[in-house]
Amino acid sequence: MPLFRPRRPTEAAPPPPPVGTLRCSEQGCNNATAITCAYRDRRSRPCPMAFCPDHWSMVGERVYCRRHASTIVALGRNTEAGAMPDLENRGPSLVNFVANKIGPEVEALLRATAHQGETVQSESEVSAMLDHERRRRWGRSWKLLEPTGISLKVSLSVTEGEDEAHIDVRVNSNVVARGVPPWIARRRAGVRVDSQVDADQRELFHRFLINQIAEAVAKQRSGRDTLTP
Repeated sequence: MPLFRPRRPTEAAPPPPPVGTLRCSEQGCNNATAITCAYRDRRSRPCPMAFCPDHWSMVGERVYCRRHASTIVALGRNTEAGAMPDLENRGPSLVNFVANKIGPEVEALLRATAHQGETVQSESEVSAMLDHERRRRWGRSWKLLEPTGISLKVSLSVTEGEDEAHIDVRVNSNVVARGVPPWIARRRAGVRVDSQVDADQRELFHRFLINQIAEAVAKQRSGRDTLTP
């Protein structure tokens, strides 16, 4: 009897990469294959920048400038229409960047100090909340949870309307550290350093945040400080 080999299902060809017709906004780039950034802020203002395939960033199937791509990635599922950060606001991406750097150590610190029955919960996306002046605060947090609720919370945040390079670090409601990351301070001052100095300064900044968190958590856990979530 003849043997029949089943046909393999035809695989759909991947869609061709998008190609635009605009001049790239990247300094020194003369490509005319750029596409306008897809970002729209809460006021429906579009990002005016356009970038070619060499300089754009794609999130999903949409083209963004690098700045707004990092905002979309930071917010994750928290990208409700009408709630997006203003065009110039880098708060969510800054919070996300620093949180990714110190997050593993914060989680380890909370696990080490957890009481029986407490579990650690970490947020992987930046979300917005309103402060007492009804300003939006972009943040990420780590929590110790007990059956009745939150027993301790560590958070990083940037407040809209203030200097949006200032990161606040809270243990429960208390601000235990506040500062501008050194790479941003250098950029503002027009100062350049080599890669090793940059790496060292970044590590010192992250170590400062971790040390302040550890000290405040130790006080709270030992009962020497009264904090309210």
